[in-house]
This record gives sequence, structure tokens and C-alpha cells, in this order.
Amino acid sequence: MKAPNLFGWIDSRDKSTRRMKHNIDRDEFSQEDVGPRGLMVRDPYASQILNGEKIWEIRGRPTQIRGPVVIVKSGTGCAFGTVNLVRVLGPLEREDLEVAAELPRSERDEVARLGLPYPKTYAYVFTNPQWFERPIPYRHASGAVTWVRLPELDLEAVRYAASPVGVTQPLLV
Repeated sequence: MKAPNLFGWIDSRDKSTRRMKHNIDRDEFSQEDVGPRGLMVRDPYASQILNGEKIWEIRGRPTQIRGPVVIVKSGTGCAFGTVNLVRVLGPLEREDLEVAAELPRSERDEVARLGLPYPKTYAYVFTNPQWFERPIPYRHASGAVTWVRLPELDLEAVRYAASPVGVTQPLLV
């Protein structure tokens, strides 16, 4: 007999991992995969994140992932740097995004003009952005659109670029 479904969570007897009943990103919970996780982000947003100009990445669902995340620029087949994913905020309201200093002005203006990008909108909060010294090619898993695993990437061996001049990291309270 399965455990009761309370608050949208399902306890599975054959696995020790608890999964949300809805909004499951298979790569988040896969036990077989190894290596760091890569978050696919379009440019200019990927560059703004790695430059420290944008510390919120707006997404349509939350994630349980925390810690180091590799920023992969969508469509390039390359990883460009890392950030530390420290929390997820949301669901957020339109007004939250319109006044968020954590987003570039262009993105705030877009929300003011067009509204929320998702029915439920969340902000992934990043700290400690670091560019790689040079982009690192990776193999894209079939069907992955948000998260990818990067088993060949050893973050301990990667060379990082010097921090961009003038980049400061806001304090999170």
C-alpha cells in the first residue's frame, strides 16, 4: 500500500527520494546521473547572470536544486561559467518583478509591458557568478530543455577568468 498523497507529495516505497506529484524535472531526481548540473539560459540573460548584473533567473516552476550550477548558453553547445543557486522565490506577482533590482531594467520593462512570462512565476536566486576562462563544449542530452547533466565537467579542474572589474555581489538578507 502506498503512503497517502499529502500536500502534493508522494512517498515511494521503492525509492528514498520524495517527489512532487506535479512539475517533476526528471534530471533533478535522477540517481544514475553524475557530474554538475547545467542550467540552460538564453543570451543576453546568461551573460548578465555571469556578469553579476542579474541575480534572479525567472522560470515557470520551482526546483529543489541548490549549490553550484553551470550556466549553459542555449543553442551554443557550451558551458560558460558557474553560479551558486541559493534559493527559489515564488510564486511571484507581476509587481514583484516590475520593481526587482535583481533583474536588469530591460527585463523589468518587458514584464511591465507583457505581464508575467508564466502562469506561476519563480525566481532562481544566484550568488558568486564566475566565468570560465574559455567556453567548455558539452554533449546535450536528448530532450533536455532546462537542466542538463555534465558528467565530463570537473569543476575542480576548470580554469576561471578573473572577475570582471566593478562587479559586486549584493548581500542577501
